[in-house]
Formats: sequence, C-alpha cells, structure tokens
Amino acid sequence: MKKTILISAIVLALAATAGVGAYIFLGTSESQPGAAAAFTSISPLEAKSLIETRTDLQLIDCRSPEEYRTGALPGSTLIPFWEFTKGNYNLSKDKPILLVCAVGGRSLAVGQLLSARGHREVYNLRGGLEAWIEQRVPLPRRP
Repeated sequence: MKKTILISAIVLALAATAGVGAYIFLGTSESQPGAAAAFTSISPLEAKSLIETRTDLQLIDCRSPEEYRTGALPGSTLIPFWEFTKGNYNLSKDKPILLVCAVGGRSLAVGQLLSARGHREVYNLRGGLEAWIEQRVPLPRRP
C-alpha cells in the first residue's frame, strides 16, 4: 500500500510540474543503450508514422474523459491519467505503446511509470495533441 501511495505521489508531482520539472526529476526520456525497457519522446510526425506502420501499436490517450470527448486521434483508447496512478489499466508489455495527452506532461509521467514497470517499448507524444495541431500534422490512417 505504501509503495502504491509513493508511486501515485511521484506521478502526481510529475504531472503537476510536467515538462521541465519532469525532465529534471527523471532525466531525459530517451532510451538508454542496452536498457531492457525503452521509453522515448517522439515528434507528432514520428507519432503519425508509428500509428500508420505498427499494426500492434497500443494508442493510449491519458487525458480526462471530458478532454477526450472534445476530439482524439482515430483509434485511440482512453485511459485517464488517474487510472494509471491507481494501477487500473491492462496493457500488453510486449506490444508498443504510444501515449498522448494535451501538452505532453501526463503522457510523459505515465510513460516513465510504464517503462519502470517493464513495458518494453513506450513512446510519448512530445508536446501532446497541442503540438500535433500547431505543426499541422495530418490525422493518421491506421492499417
């Protein structure tokens, strides 16, 4: 129980500080050579390519249900940030995961959590859906 509370507190702190604060606390989100679990932040264009080429990709939206209803990437599954802090998710550790949120803070924190829990291939949409829209990246077509 104490471990769950500690992990929840860390994830909450990361979400609250997001961006620079999470980067300073956790270090770079780029994967380390030889690491068993890979966690990488990618651009919207790289994310589009990943969505279009990886049929086994788990595309997860970490925003709130209210945010999700305003629009989401096609084929994405909503698992709100707080569900991750409670451990209420069921994702394959052997399939790649792309995490998205509004500006990249919540997905960064969730990505660090999943990577630490043994998920082998985790990607964070750097800048979130806001960056996707600002860069005018077309919506992806899933295979």
